[in-house]
Amino acid sequence: MMSTVNTLPLYVDDGKVITTHSMIKTFRRCPKQADYKYVQRLKPKIGSLPLERGTWIHALLEAMYSGSSWEEKHAALTVKFNDLFDEEKETLGDLPRECDRIMKAYLWHYKEHDWKVHEVEFILETEFPDGSVYRGKIDLLVEDQYGLWIVDHKSHKVLPNIGFRLLDAQSALYIWAAWKNKIPVQGHIWNYIRTKAPTIPYLLKSGQRISTKSVDTDYLTYVNALKKYKLNLEDYRRQILRLKHMQYRHGELQTSPFFRRDVLEKDTRMIKQVVQEAYHTHQRMHNYPWDIPQKIERVPDRSCGFGCSYNDICTVELFTGSADHLRRKKYTQGDPLDYYYDQDSDERKIPT
Repeated sequence: MMSTVNTLPLYVDDGKVITTHSMIKTFRRCPKQADYKYVQRLKPKIGSLPLERGTWIHALLEAMYSGSSWEEKHAALTVKFNDLFDEEKETLGDLPRECDRIMKAYLWHYKEHDWKVHEVEFILETEFPDGSVYRGKIDLLVEDQYGLWIVDHKSHKVLPNIGFRLLDAQSALYIWAAWKNKIPVQGHIWNYIRTKAPTIPYLLKSGQRISTKSVDTDYLTYVNALKKYKLNLEDYRRQILRLKHMQYRHGELQTSPFFRRDVLEKDTRMIKQVVQEAYHTHQRMHNYPWDIPQKIERVPDRSCGFGCSYNDICTVELFTGSADHLRRKKYTQGDPLDYYYDQDSDERKIPT
């Protein structure tokens, strides 16, 4: 049986109480979920497909923006994938091929857009009024003709609408943390990437044409398919031009269903309000009775089945009181904030 790690406050690092946006979001969503993740420190042995695909793509972007070879990183991840059991591979799907196509499509889509990258995967820390630490891990700090921007890579099955971005607390907290560290960012850029790879159009039985039906694809995938089938590109000129016009051009309307970069500046009043709300949650969260399991509340709703990694163990424990076998079978224990460390060292990267 895995031992329960009773920590009060919720998370302490080197003697300091730590709060992250993920902690705040998880605690607001469901204290029991926060208990499994941050107190008991349970980690699913196999993640959901969207999570694994998003993590893979994120790793490729990190390698590329760091100046390394994303192809080498992809090859290393593919080796790990091939070492999985067949059952695990079946659950995750053809991740190597799909992530390779998504990355190549991303590079073509943004090949005309250039920004100066100052930092990649770095940590911002600042203090709350009680002396505890707010910590955020930033994907990119970039500069364009308008100034410095925080960039956050986000992968989704369907690209979200603007309503979420207007209310989003994470971006506001990251801007606040940057300002507190005297980094004069202008705002936040969401670098959205759809986790569904562009569809490869299929060749009709005649072998002479591809289907004329609307295909959920992009320029690079479409043209490569035509070349593979040895078809005349001129016969598909209208569709090729339509897809080519979806390529990113700074300042123009973005129409790609696979990639989008949304820029948003947030004023000081709005950021102050978000910080006040976050600090209030921070205080409640770190004074919660984590050491009394019977008092930890569950907040069940429809999202439990697809939005929580602990739905099965939560259900079994609620009905039977124990889920030791399930713990051993489906979970390991580990630091929920280990992703804040560089993969090749234990040193945190904090910009100076």
